[in-house]
Amino acid sequence: MTAKAAPALSVYHAIYGRRSAWKFSGAAVDPMAVERMLDAAVWAPNHRMTEPWRFFVLEQDSPARHKAAELAYEFQLERTGDGQRANAARQKVLEPPVVIYVYTVPGPNDETTKENYASVCIAAHNISLAGAAEGLAVTWETGGVTRHPSLKGLLGADESWEMATMLLIGHPGEHPVSRRSPASGFVRWFGAADGNP
Repeated sequence: MTAKAAPALSVYHAIYGRRSAWKFSGAAVDPMAVERMLDAAVWAPNHRMTEPWRFFVLEQDSPARHKAAELAYEFQLERTGDGQRANAARQKVLEPPVVIYVYTVPGPNDETTKENYASVCIAAHNISLAGAAEGLAVTWETGGVTRHPSLKGLLGADESWEMATMLLIGHPGEHPVSRRSPASGFVRWFGAADGNP
């Protein structure tokens, strides 16, 4: 457990209160909050303790952030030929106070690689839940802004690593609502009275 002070919030409040946001208030994010969120990430379930997560934190206005934004612009422009969409991709990388690229490391076989990817996705979700406790919005992004072939080289990521997600983090400038279908529609229970299936 991290020694840094962390806010208290029921896990249910974090789960039900967590939201993605595409607009941020512009308020600065406390670096200690980001450290707490990363500390929470590595407590994800991790079969074989491979610790397959790799995080790249890009602060706002850092040279790396500007270069990543240009790569997002280039990729979208080449893919669509639409300058407006390409500029929107650039802004998506530039605007959030913090951006974290999350990669997963492959295993020695397909089974371990799949387990590693699952663990890294859970780690990223831990960041989202911890972000809710910090009063932050954490938005997952897996679209074109994450797909330029030069992005790994810019970040120093190994070519064998796979992008799991890019996380956009900041104080929300909007308060989106969401809904989910009840879990009961997706569950089949087997009780002792059911006998052998």
